[in-house]
Amino acid sequence: MDNESMKTTLDKILELLKKELSLMLRLYEHAEDQRKALKENLNAKAVADATEAADAALLEMEACEKGKVALLAEVEAATLGDALGRLPYSKEKMRARQYMKRLEELTEKLKAVIDTNQRLLAHDMSYLTFSLNVMTAASAAPGYGTPDAPEQATQGRKLFDQSI
Repeated sequence: MDNESMKTTLDKILELLKKELSLMLRLYEHAEDQRKALKENLNAKAVADATEAADAALLEMEACEKGKVALLAEVEAATLGDALGRLPYSKEKMRARQYMKRLEELTEKLKAVIDTNQRLLAHDMSYLTFSLNVMTAASAAPGYGTPDAPEQATQGRKLFDQSI
């Protein structure tokens, strides 16, 4: 690779990393908004808005990933780290490495928030199922009636398979 093509490649990598970092920050903010709304338990609109915003950021991230795949195919590298490793030392290369490190840190933070959101959603779903079963007067299990009154031993109707 000549100097001009290396500089062009480095510029493309920096541009791609900046865009990825920006999108990842937006995605993290939306995930945090979603977490806060889920913790409130009564703000379904805020959860829906945060989810919709996160979906939009994910679509942009998908387009960015396609650009990354095209760039990696162009420079014949498996990862951006490999592509950067082939380039000579420069301030821009070190900046690109810093961006990559920041992306890794942000990805780990995002995974933690997403894990929390999944647990909150599972908890909310369990509570919702419990509440609906209570509202429909589901009995705990058949067999609690007396032998003289078998109609008392039948189970009430339930909306879901989980019993209370």
